[in-house]
Amino acid sequence: FPGTGYIDFHKNNLIIISSRGIIGYKNSLDNNYTFKQIKNNIDKFINLDQFSKKTWYSLKDLTIIEDNIFISFTEEIEKDCWNTSVIYSKMNYENIEFSKLFSSDQCVHAFKNIDNEFASSQTGGRIVKFDNNHIFLSTGEYRLRHLAQNKDSVNGKILKININNSDYEIISMGHRNPQGLYYDKENNFILETEHGPKGGDEINLIELNQPEIPNYGWAIASAGEHYRGTELKYKNYPLYKSHKKHGFIEPLKSFVPSIAISEITKMDNGNYVVSSLKDKSLYFFKIDKNNSITDLNRVEVFERIRDIRYKENKLYMFLEDTASIGVIDVLPLQKK
Repeated sequence: FPGTGYIDFHKNNLIIISSRGIIGYKNSLDNNYTFKQIKNNIDKFINLDQFSKKTWYSLKDLTIIEDNIFISFTEEIEKDCWNTSVIYSKMNYENIEFSKLFSSDQCVHAFKNIDNEFASSQTGGRIVKFDNNHIFLSTGEYRLRHLAQNKDSVNGKILKININNSDYEIISMGHRNPQGLYYDKENNFILETEHGPKGGDEINLIELNQPEIPNYGWAIASAGEHYRGTELKYKNYPLYKSHKKHGFIEPLKSFVPSIAISEITKMDNGNYVVSSLKDKSLYFFKIDKNNSITDLNRVEVFERIRDIRYKENKLYMFLEDTASIGVIDVLPLQKK
């Protein structure tokens, strides 16, 4: 693909960051489509040394909360050993000097691991605001499937991170590669989307303040199948089709075949929207009082959609096939 990146808003400015650390901005209210570049020190944390190893070693999300900017990235904790980390700074339109907010002392080795598999694409990395003192961060399991069921591991989890002291707690577990995250403050739950294996992309609803860590089943339960599945792989990770029968939480929805699900957000009328990569579409839906998906409608966009943001009746999208930003006026949908 020609390029990928992430978008968000700071006041009336549309902020964009490429997966390689170029940051730009423009006023979203004017018709001038020229972005101004912002100097930054991201290469202190990830740079050409890591980028050259594999395409997937990159930045993973951009989130702006009040006047703070947060960015997640794949960090080489030790040589050839990786995990998902977060840097942050005060927003500045001349020069952004990032500092480390969260970095685990755990890492996943690209060659030396018990599953003999490694996927630098399965990183997670979505960031959303919880309150003025905390963010949520999604982490993938880098294809070390057992980590998602290990409470001592930060991988395959949704983490709640204190932005004042970097302390964290696990909010949910049993995730493969969470690609979308939205905190619904009104209903006090998280909506999470994740890439399944061969088939089985999921939309999950995570209720907060549970007595035990809610477990979403990966890599024991999934509607999908293993890539290059072997008898040993299914013995260790059986991928049962029922989550509930094996003590896990069922997804709100599984997509079989998979759509390469990406980001999720909410519109003013209470409808939600989720984007996709392979399927090149948006899915609009509602959640009823029983926490079930209703009125699911697909709208084809004809490009891979990496990121979405909603603002003032418009849906902004980062489109990967043309490395561009698309805008859809969703006011007609709001009136339905």
